[in-house]
Amino acid sequence: MTRLTYSEEPHDIWVVAETQGGALTPLTKELVYGARMSADMMGFYVKVALLGSGVSDLAGELFPVGADRVYVADDDRLAEFAVEPWLKALSDLCVAQAPEFVMFGATPLGEALAPRLAQCFGAGLITRALTIKVDDSDRCFIGRRAASGGEYYEVLSTAGARSHFATVRPDTFGEPYPDASRSGEVETIEVKLDDAAVKIKTIGPVEFRLPQPKLKVARQIVSVGRQVGNIDAAKALAETIGAELAGAREALDENFIDEAHVVGITGERVAPYLYIALGIRGDTLHTWGMQGARYVVAVHPDPDAPILKQADAAIVGDPAKIAKELAEALSKN
Repeated sequence: MTRLTYSEEPHDIWVVAETQGGALTPLTKELVYGARMSADMMGFYVKVALLGSGVSDLAGELFPVGADRVYVADDDRLAEFAVEPWLKALSDLCVAQAPEFVMFGATPLGEALAPRLAQCFGAGLITRALTIKVDDSDRCFIGRRAASGGEYYEVLSTAGARSHFATVRPDTFGEPYPDASRSGEVETIEVKLDDAAVKIKTIGPVEFRLPQPKLKVARQIVSVGRQVGNIDAAKALAETIGAELAGAREALDENFIDEAHVVGITGERVAPYLYIALGIRGDTLHTWGMQGARYVVAVHPDPDAPILKQADAAIVGDPAKIAKELAEALSKN
C-alpha cells in the first residue's frame, strides 16, 4: 500500500460518519459528541467526513452534537460502502486536511478503513476500543479493549505517532446531549475516482435484522450463564417479576438465549434498575455490558466467582433452585 503524507502538520479531531437507511447512525452522533469533549480540552475543532449518496441534508444534524465543520462527499459512486472508493476519497481528504485524531465506529466499515488509512499515513491505531481518550501530555489516543476473549482488559496507546486512528464500540461516550444553538460550516468536496478504483459492484442491499430485544429499556433483567442449570426456572422468575430474559455469551452457546439477548462486549450494554445474574461467572466479556445496572443480584455455586464480588447482593448456591424459590415466594405477594 502506498505511503501517503499530509500536506501540513496534523491538527483537530475527526469522525468518519456512517449512515443507514438514509439516516445517520446513532454511533456516529455518539462519536461526534465524544470528540467534542476531547476537542474542548485540547483546543481542537471537531470535523466530520460524511460520505455517501444523497447525504448532504444530513450534515446539519451533526452540529448540535458537537461538529464544527462537515466535509460532504455526496456521490452516487459512494452510495454503498466498498473499500476502494471510500479509501480513495478519505485518503485524498486526509492528505488535504491533515487530521491529527480520527475516530471510526467499530463497524465493518470502520474496521475495513481505519487500519488501511493508518497504514497509509504511518499512524497509530487502536481498534474495538471500549474506552478512548485523547491524552493531552503525550498527544495521543489511549484506549482500553477486551483481550483473551474478555478475560481481561488491555490498555493501548498511540504515543509516538504523528497522527492517530481508532475504531470505537457503541456506548463508549454515552447518549449525546444536543445543543440546538450550535452551528457550523459545511464544505462540499469533489470525489476523484476512476472506474478502476471501483472493483466491487454492489448489486443491491439485503435486509437481515435480528429481532430487537427490549434490553436497552428494560427495568428488570434476569440474565443466565452456563451454570444456571435449569433454564425453565430462570424463565419462570423472569415472567414472575416482568423481566427480560438475557444472558452471557456462554448462554448462547448452550442455546438458552438467542444472539439478540446477549449482554456483554459482544452483545448489548444494559442499564436496568435490577439485574439478576444466575450462574454467570462474571468475566469482563460479560460485566462490561451490565455496568449500568443500578442493583445487581448474583447467584453462583462457586464462592470464588468474580461476579459475586461485584454484586450488591451475592448468593452462593444452586442458581436454578434459588430462582425457583424466588419465583414461588414473589408469586404469593
